[in-house]
Amino acid sequence: MPTASLVQARQVAHTYGRGEDAVAVLRSVDLDVAPAERVAITGPSGSGKTTLLRILAGREVPSGGRVVVGGIDLTRIGRRERDAYRREVVGYVWQRPSAGLLAGVSALDNVQVPMLATGGSRERPGIAAQLLEALGLGDELATPPERMTPAQLRRLALAVALANRPPLLLADEVTAGLEWAAGRQLLEDLCRLLDDLGTAALLVGHEARAQRYVHRVVVIRDGVALAGETAW
Repeated sequence: MPTASLVQARQVAHTYGRGEDAVAVLRSVDLDVAPAERVAITGPSGSGKTTLLRILAGREVPSGGRVVVGGIDLTRIGRRERDAYRREVVGYVWQRPSAGLLAGVSALDNVQVPMLATGGSRERPGIAAQLLEALGLGDELATPPERMTPAQLRRLALAVALANRPPLLLADEVTAGLEWAAGRQLLEDLCRLLDDLGTAALLVGHEARAQRYVHRVVVIRDGVALAGETAW
């Protein structure tokens, strides 16, 4: 595998269930992502996009193949190493962003939660405030998730995912349900922040608008990744 890649996936397959109930979601996916590269993953519903994202996030172990992210082989690490990987190497935004947030807790404190295991208590509030400011939430530091608009909620989820400055961001349907203008502004702010951090990103979704903000588009169909194309 080429060492220049941040993400290196080879012949990744994943099946849910056994016997007659087995469903092959991914059949043979090959994927490379370079450091700081932004890639859109698209394809029809049920094609395996979210499953691939969960495997790269260390939340699923593939049924077959090999996945290496940041030099870490996700098919060979134990539970403790996997926890450290999810804390330090990847930031994950759920399809339902509130799933990764704490209700009744301010935006500023939500962003600081992932930092608790990394030390630097004096720096945490400043870093969290900078991330929120960069994502357009500078006036919402004291606002809890349940009092935010859908667009603000997605921005907060992104700030939490990027709290520990991971080299890779994985975001599932990051603009789903947002009006065109709101989704476009979110993507512009996000890409500016990713560039500043030097963070790579895989953005999964059905919508074409995200494809304007990435370097490459990869289509997954019937559990297979088709040849990617340069977006710009």
